[in-house]
Amino acid sequence: MRDFIKSKSYFDEFIIQDTGRVERFETKIKSGEVKEDRILPVKYKLIQIKTGIIIAKYSRGDSIELLRNEFESLIDLFVEAWNSESYEDNLRFASLAYLLNINTNLKDRIREKLKGTQYYDYLIDFVLVGLESDIDTNKISFLRQYKKLVQFIDDGNKDTFSKYLHGWYRSHFHSSWYDTHKNEDYKLYFGYWCFEAGAVAKRMGLKDDDLQKEQYYPYDMVHFAE
Repeated sequence: MRDFIKSKSYFDEFIIQDTGRVERFETKIKSGEVKEDRILPVKYKLIQIKTGIIIAKYSRGDSIELLRNEFESLIDLFVEAWNSESYEDNLRFASLAYLLNINTNLKDRIREKLKGTQYYDYLIDFVLVGLESDIDTNKISFLRQYKKLVQFIDDGNKDTFSKYLHGWYRSHFHSSWYDTHKNEDYKLYFGYWCFEAGAVAKRMGLKDDDLQKEQYYPYDMVHFAE
């Protein structure tokens, strides 16, 4: 277990539940039950559900190698159907791609797809390619929310990074996943993880031994495949 907000049995049930949702959607597409103009939206929903399953499996403690394989299997679908104008979703997907150490070709395909979204900026590009980014460092879509993380890229000050990490959950009160662990009627919670902080920390070579048990910090994903 990496996440102790919920029990292992909760994550087991969540994964079974959402795997069933995936199977039902895929069956409907294959059988022709989905109208032509609804196929891409349904496939986009599949990406969201499958990403949630991967994160839930990470929370449960599953092998990161297996999670990488599942994530890589999503890329064709992602390139075909991803249609999110949510900056947060785009940054999270980019961060997972880097932290899971997927091969360069797949990462380049994700980058090209995300470049076509409304808010592609330096922070997302830095996560994907590091200092090779050719985007203006001042191009930050939501500076107020990500200011400390961007500042850390600039000055390397660990205190700045820690402030971002410690304020991360509260700063996302508007997000659809916020407080989902409190919902007793439906299984919506897949884990609270600040993947973008992990990705930036890895890019910056941050000495993070003291963050191993820090809530929200995906420590062992940061150190995957070292």
